[in-house]
Amino acid sequence: MKSRKFIATILLVATISVFSGGCVRKEKPQIKKTTKVELVYYKLFDDEDSIVPLIQQYRSKYPNVNIKYRKFVDPIEYENLILNQLAEGEGPDIFSMPNHWFLRNIKKLSPMPVKIMSPKQFEQTFVDVASNDLLLDDPFDSERKVFGLPLSVDTLALYYNKAFFEDKIPARGRPATTWEVLNDDISKLNKTDNSFERFEVAGIAMGRSDNISRALDMLYTLMLQYKARFYNENVSQATFASQQELSDVGTFSNPASSALRLYTSYALPANKNYSWNAYLASSNSKTKELETFASGKVAMIFGYSYLYEQLKAVLKDLKDKSAKTMDLKNIKISAMPQLKDPSVAKEKRVTYANYYAETVARASKHSAEAWDFLLFLSSKENMKFYNEKTHRPTSRRDMIEDQKKDPIYGVFAEQNGFAESFPIYDAQRYNEIFTKMIDSVLATTPVEAAVKVAEESISAMLPKPGLLPLKTQKKTQQQPAGTGGVKR
Repeated sequence: MKSRKFIATILLVATISVFSGGCVRKEKPQIKKTTKVELVYYKLFDDEDSIVPLIQQYRSKYPNVNIKYRKFVDPIEYENLILNQLAEGEGPDIFSMPNHWFLRNIKKLSPMPVKIMSPKQFEQTFVDVASNDLLLDDPFDSERKVFGLPLSVDTLALYYNKAFFEDKIPARGRPATTWEVLNDDISKLNKTDNSFERFEVAGIAMGRSDNISRALDMLYTLMLQYKARFYNENVSQATFASQQELSDVGTFSNPASSALRLYTSYALPANKNYSWNAYLASSNSKTKELETFASGKVAMIFGYSYLYEQLKAVLKDLKDKSAKTMDLKNIKISAMPQLKDPSVAKEKRVTYANYYAETVARASKHSAEAWDFLLFLSSKENMKFYNEKTHRPTSRRDMIEDQKKDPIYGVFAEQNGFAESFPIYDAQRYNEIFTKMIDSVLATTPVEAAVKVAEESISAMLPKPGLLPLKTQKKTQQQPAGTGGVKR
């Protein structure tokens, strides 16, 4: 009899623990199927065939929820519309927003109810960069909550023409993994001539701000790799010009200056790794360095996952004009080069993440239903469907291994494990400030002086006493400034 009572007691305790706070996942609230709900969904780039079938599938479960989907194609028009409508308490219930916008606009957003997904569950499901960007302290109660769900995370990678590497560096046949060795590669890949452009073949498109599509993103990548610290603790002042770090050789240096010096070195003729100038691509062209690459006149360029489809379109356009082009099969993609050899370095690799995440407007009258739909969209099964339609790199941890096997897009899935990003206050002004910083160095301004001017300009626009909640400041204070909107 005593043994029976003991077993019953154990079973009772176990049952209580399952339904108490000890459970890993909180019970999801039930969405009412009787109340009619109208949701409006704004999104950039994605065709209806990648989203509407999922909406229809959701409606088969909740027929009372009607979701109107609207696609946009112009990032600037879209972002201006979103900001204006949010400021007026209008606009869509659900929309996509750049990852670096969330902190500045957090008061305009409705966080996901914890019963739908907790911060811990989010961290277990999505890659780290998404947690850093989208798990934020609610300004109304200081609780950490989910403010966005990413259907993908994209990162900057290195595109290269394999034919050049097989010809000039056959022992490896691909780009080096460090900037130091890559610079040696460039000296072998460069093929100079007496033309106005000075190069028959240039090693890499890098160093300028005007005729390179992802110039600022490349600079931000280097700032991240050098560990530039952008803000002070309360994010009321920029600090990247005054930061001093001890190098491996025992000298102190400024990380932001080191990043800027390396970036601009590719556009300064006095350097061994000089390989890019104003004449190799037009700053007024929509394709900029893409056409130079597709024409077989530069060996390496940088871009996100969607660049592959853009290059295919440029190749087709050039062939239609009977112009000389590279072979599509020679377009290969390599992970972002690092300051130290990834195979032996203790530091983790770093590349820059630039993506959109789905969120819900605070003005929405049906925020619970909106978040439930987004959770449905971000399930593993639905994300597989989305990836097949868009080829976007996954944001889910449990999909990375499968996507890494893709011969074209696998690099981007792999890089999501070491991607980093950072909040910014005003995308357009940051772009203007850092573009001016690059240009001034190319016009012979000392690097340290250019960095100091940029720091003062950023500090002048930051709100006082600070932009970020205190808990978030401690997570982001060692990161540099971010880029503008995600361009396509």
